[in-house]
Amino acid sequence: LEQSIGIVTGGSEGIGFGIASALASRGAHVYLVARTLEKLEKAQKKIEQQGGKAYVRSADITDIEAMKDIIENIYRNNNRLDIFVNNAGTWKGQSIDTSFNEIRDLTNFDMMAPYELTHYLIHRFKAEKENTLKILTIASQAALQVMDSGLGYGPAKMGLVAGLFHLEKELQRESIENIKLYRLYPNTVATEKMMPAIREGKVQDPVS
Repeated sequence: LEQSIGIVTGGSEGIGFGIASALASRGAHVYLVARTLEKLEKAQKKIEQQGGKAYVRSADITDIEAMKDIIENIYRNNNRLDIFVNNAGTWKGQSIDTSFNEIRDLTNFDMMAPYELTHYLIHRFKAEKENTLKILTIASQAALQVMDSGLGYGPAKMGLVAGLFHLEKELQRESIENIKLYRLYPNTVATEKMMPAIREGKVQDPVS
């Protein structure tokens, strides 16, 4: 990973920060992307204090054009992009009493945005044969089983993973070897953001 160039969405906290910190500790230059600049700068400082290289870009992942600009800028500045971590997402307990507008918003954030970004990255870099790009998507156990209070989150994660399988099939069909897709299926992770839901018993069996 020494000198690798990586982008981590949702990299200012939680799982994203953990991944970004681990990449930086192994010598990668990591770009943290999230909505809140203050949180990004705090995360950047932590990584730099640990001896890593981190940079920040503020954007909402549902703003696909802004994300494309960030990707292009990072690629141009470094003449390469080695790692893209599709991590940004959120969990909200939703039930049949939740308005469908809220369910739709969560689905757009947790499924459509990362799916579209992966599609864009494949289309953009498939011809860059000298650039090997590894795309890691943080899915969830909710992509593998029906979980409580997950009317938006569960279908979003299941749909995202289904889309990734189809994209992977297309990579194989077109013999595109410089782009690799990876998926991670964590259970509930005891991040700072998830602690209130864990304390209230809305989610169980958290892992570190």
